[in-house]
Amino acid sequence: MNPLIDRAHALAASQGVGPSFLPCRCGAPRHVHRGRKRSGGHPPTGCARYRRDPADTLLERARDAASHSLGDDLATYERTRRTRRPAKPKGHWSIGASDATSCRRAIGYRENPPPGYTPAPTDRRAATAGILIHDSVAARRRALYPWRRYEQRVTLPGLDRPSRYDEYDPVTGILYDFKTAGDWQWARVGVNGPAEEVWDQVQLYALAVTLAGDVVHEVRIIYFERKSGAAEEFSRPYDEAVARRALARLTAIATALDLGVELPRDRSGPTNDPICRRFCPARIDCWSMTQAASAGRSPESYTLVQNRADIEWALAEYDRQRTAKSDADRAQAQAKTLLDGVPYDTYGDYEWARVGGRLKDPEPDLTARVRQLEAFWDNPPNERPALAELQYPTKQARTGGRDEVRRVRAARRSRPGA
Repeated sequence: MNPLIDRAHALAASQGVGPSFLPCRCGAPRHVHRGRKRSGGHPPTGCARYRRDPADTLLERARDAASHSLGDDLATYERTRRTRRPAKPKGHWSIGASDATSCRRAIGYRENPPPGYTPAPTDRRAATAGILIHDSVAARRRALYPWRRYEQRVTLPGLDRPSRYDEYDPVTGILYDFKTAGDWQWARVGVNGPAEEVWDQVQLYALAVTLAGDVVHEVRIIYFERKSGAAEEFSRPYDEAVARRALARLTAIATALDLGVELPRDRSGPTNDPICRRFCPARIDCWSMTQAASAGRSPESYTLVQNRADIEWALAEYDRQRTAKSDADRAQAQAKTLLDGVPYDTYGDYEWARVGGRLKDPEPDLTARVRQLEAFWDNPPNERPALAELQYPTKQARTGGRDEVRRVRAARRSRPGA
């Protein structure tokens, strides 16, 4: 065993309750060393100056680590690994291909924050889990496909920040991008596939690779579900026109920043949008969340509805959506009758299935309670347990099953011959 670990273990066994006496390498505690700061020598042990015993330092770190959660450790590692970005020269903005999926107003707050702006805390747990999965996947693919290029920096004309793609195969001309997804994102990808702005990001990487002199025929996006480890792959041909349009949008953002123009919001707000609510550091200032709470209004209402004309517009929008929902519910009910008696199966892009009911919350079982009390009825009163000692029986009912129409997951629909 490691001698340092052996000494730390011995120190742990010898220490009582309370703080450590900070033993020196000589074995004597710090408070018996000379000097006002107890950093001098200790003649009885022949020590010239105090130097803390590394075994005691190890013991302190081990005890401290025992109280840390995995989330604490991952967050600490990310903070210590993150490097400080150098200050940008005037007129330069840190905009890259990954901003194709970002809200323009959030980019504006990041690149040109208003006076007194303080970023709000964001939920980094999903991002940290995604980084762990991404790094693990990349390490294994490097071992399997050593001729491919991984995590390469590329530049795009008009953008100040280099971009970095995940994986490129120069033999087949395929560029890969990896994404991780939680429950709601995985469900959305299952229905619609990757969003168009995600495709734009990958097409931009491909454009940068072609501008560097290589060839790209196809771009692929691979999604991993963090909960189950399931993976789905989507592919499209490389389209330079799509990449050029996405590049024009990003350079337009940089131009707007140069001109001092306030960028528009691209998301619906923190009340209904999980990206705004959990991951955007600009949400408090962008949506006036503090002032909205004081006024007893939603952030979206406080920010967007300022006068009577705005209220009239909001009422009309609500009524329009209510009417559309009512019409859609009526049309859905009519379509449902067309499926009565149809065998459950998969038909093209759709599944017609019977879904089992779910368990309801436990509720008191009166019949079982009566039987429970009857079991003690014939006992003498002094032998009957107190009612408080008897756990009240409960039961769980199941909701009725239902017929359901589901779309086949987008990854399966996109396969040739699927």
